[in-house]
Amino acid sequence: MKQSCTASVRRGAAIGAAVAIVTASSAFGIGATSAMADEAPTPLTPATTVTTGTSDGSGGAASDPTSATADETGTTPPVVTDDPAESPAPAPTSDPTTDPTAAPEPSAPTTTPAASAPTEDAPEQSAAAALAFPEGTSADAPLVLTATVGDTVSRTFTATGGSGTVTYKVRGANGSPVIGQGDFNSDFSFDGTTGTLSGSPRYALRTYTFQVIATSGSETAVEYVELTVKPGAPVGVTFSVAAQQSSGLWQVEPDGTIWEEAVGKGRVRIVSDVPVATGTTLSLAGLAVDAYGNRVTGSDQDDDYPRSTVTSTVASDRAVWDPAGANLVTFTEAGTRTVTVSEGGVSTSFTVVVTDEPFAFVDPSSADAPIAIAPTAGEQFTRTFDVSGATDPSDIRYELRGVQGEPFDDTYARNGLDLAVDPTTGVLTGTGTAATSFRFQVVATSGGQEAVANVEVTVSPAAFAKLVVAVLPSDRDPESESWSVDGDTITHSTPDGGSEVVDAVPARQGQRMLVLAVPVDAFGNAVADHDDLTITSDVASDRIAYDPSTAATWVTFEHASPHVVTVAYQDRTQDIRFDVTPTAATAGATTDTGSGRLAYTGAETSGPLAWALGLLAAGGGLLVHRLRRRRA
Repeated sequence: MKQSCTASVRRGAAIGAAVAIVTASSAFGIGATSAMADEAPTPLTPATTVTTGTSDGSGGAASDPTSATADETGTTPPVVTDDPAESPAPAPTSDPTTDPTAAPEPSAPTTTPAASAPTEDAPEQSAAAALAFPEGTSADAPLVLTATVGDTVSRTFTATGGSGTVTYKVRGANGSPVIGQGDFNSDFSFDGTTGTLSGSPRYALRTYTFQVIATSGSETAVEYVELTVKPGAPVGVTFSVAAQQSSGLWQVEPDGTIWEEAVGKGRVRIVSDVPVATGTTLSLAGLAVDAYGNRVTGSDQDDDYPRSTVTSTVASDRAVWDPAGANLVTFTEAGTRTVTVSEGGVSTSFTVVVTDEPFAFVDPSSADAPIAIAPTAGEQFTRTFDVSGATDPSDIRYELRGVQGEPFDDTYARNGLDLAVDPTTGVLTGTGTAATSFRFQVVATSGGQEAVANVEVTVSPAAFAKLVVAVLPSDRDPESESWSVDGDTITHSTPDGGSEVVDAVPARQGQRMLVLAVPVDAFGNAVADHDDLTITSDVASDRIAYDPSTAATWVTFEHASPHVVTVAYQDRTQDIRFDVTPTAATAGATTDTGSGRLAYTGAETSGPLAWALGLLAAGGGLLVHRLRRRRA
């Protein structure tokens, strides 16, 4: 009986000590070296005995470590023995404090309370067995922790009780496996066996809200946590540098490293200095940051750019503060100087080289007066773009951009112009096949400075190569048929996409047909207008009339018989065979005169001419439309 009572007492003392240790750990938090608590953590060792309860100090008192040790060394060993005969009843005069072999008298009243104590404390032990975190947090009252950027942090979350082994996992405030924007998961790791969160945060001025979930058997317990990360010590000032008179842009790091930036590309390369021309004003917007780039002064809400100060080693340089939140520095004297930006108790310096000659293309240009290049279709053209004012001529780089400065893409090639510029020499080469105009920019950069040349390439048609001819009916029905003529071949096309080769274009006596003809070069570019053509018929009664509103010719057949209409330009001709059949006279019948206006003029985009032009060989039809617009 003494043995069971003593074991119960020992178990009760052990549980109380374990709970007290966890409570002490939670109360002390993470040490200053880990930047997650205000006080240094107490080492968790078996000999440590602390008060049980929540982290705010509430809860019952743990067993006194001195009395627990005395009970185990003075009372228990004689009771827990394999041979009762070796433990005789003590004499009334025995002193247990001086005789370690003496055992209390069985009937002594001092042993009876010890035997009954576990029975009286049984309800408390049963309540402690429920799985719980000692801090007693909630979503509205989480455990608040802080950490500092760059420090190695560690925090162990321990739940007590449960029916078996306790495991842990960490989740976002809403139960998501991703905490914050995902950077928490990359900066911290969590041990699901020990409940230890460790890592080194890199991002400041943010608060992570998450849950630590403990599981034991079918029981779960949740610890609600709020971790705020503070910036580290300032190491320097980082700032952007922008030239107000040009598109030059740089970024200076806290250690003075200068990054050249380009529009649409961000950081391009590291340079040794910022080159500008005399009279240039630079805008400097600086922030004091820690080693990870986190700002250490102000906040994103109350002060985007705190007021910084700028000094230069050249006395004539003028620095003023722009209320918009930047320093404006103007350089009026050529030479090299060191510019220093200070903010938040730290400073960063960089080198500026000022020259008398601005960085620019030798040949001036503008959007309204671009540099003109006029090649012929199919012929390669070449032009060199020279610049001046570069601090390091070997450092110049060239690229192409769209007419508005947008990234250059394959739109130009798809429209008939292949272009390329040598990135180191500035030599532009290209070949155009479409007779039209193209506008773009050649951009030179040097040390973050930019020079822009506006260019217009106008491609002229090549030599006359062939006639492109089509015939349309006079009814101008979008669902009607058409005929294309190429040499001796006449192809009949229907609206459903079908086509066949025929001997002649059918027509009715008294009907008029529209002849559309364009002289083109080898690339399908129109080389002359329709009214430059000569159109005749081998039947004298045919009426031939040029219609300027359609840039085509109407042919009216008065006689039923085979007809040959001939289109001529320079030394080339194209015959069109018509088979005109008689039409019986009908009361009230009138001659179809048509409106004389076709789709590609812009009035009727679904008209037969627009449809028939797509049938013309070598894309000539599209070029007729282009020619028509040019004449307009």
